[in-house]
Amino acid sequence: MQALERIEISTNWLTLIYLLCLLLLVVLKTLNHRRIFEYSRAIFLKRFIEKKVEERASFFNGFNIVLFVFSVVVYALFFLYLAEWLLPETEKNFELYLKIIAFVFGYFTVFLALDFVLCYLFEIKNELAYFVAAKLGYSYNIALFLFPFLIFTTYAFLNSYMLLSVFLLLFALSFVITFINNKNLIINKLFYFILYLCALEIAPLLIIYKITV
Repeated sequence: MQALERIEISTNWLTLIYLLCLLLLVVLKTLNHRRIFEYSRAIFLKRFIEKKVEERASFFNGFNIVLFVFSVVVYALFFLYLAEWLLPETEKNFELYLKIIAFVFGYFTVFLALDFVLCYLFEIKNELAYFVAAKLGYSYNIALFLFPFLIFTTYAFLNSYMLLSVFLLLFALSFVITFINNKNLIINKLFYFILYLCALEIAPLLIIYKITV
């Protein structure tokens, strides 16, 4: 019998990514423990989103930047597992993760850039302010919820199908709550809502697709 060499793919880099996420959470709690707790319940706190709109706080502060980085890292991990589940021949490695994290970072960056340009160019900041704040708030909320499920998927009993189910549940819940909280605004100003969907939801994906393909 001919001996075959056993090849094992190291996933130590995943552990380092999780340690980075934990470090970012510690930094967030140190910067503002009350705000991170509010973001963890953002889907269920309508007043929190309204307060964010009223504050009109700049994105460029320490807490927002760290939370943005944490969310990008978590979403990239989620899409890595999703790619592995949908395409079994896909090899889950650090190189693929870097490509995914670049895509996720690009999407959110384009989203924020288009938000800034459109709101000030067309003077529609008041009309779209809630949708943009809800989009970011709920995205951060979902990232915070997904993080422990990703750990369970990597080291425990959870599989990619269950992870996807959790994500879809949270995403659907955030969409329904956004519609319920703004049904009058959506109906009365349908044009602005359609503009939001096209410019801040679909356009970033098309731009990133054109850049990467």
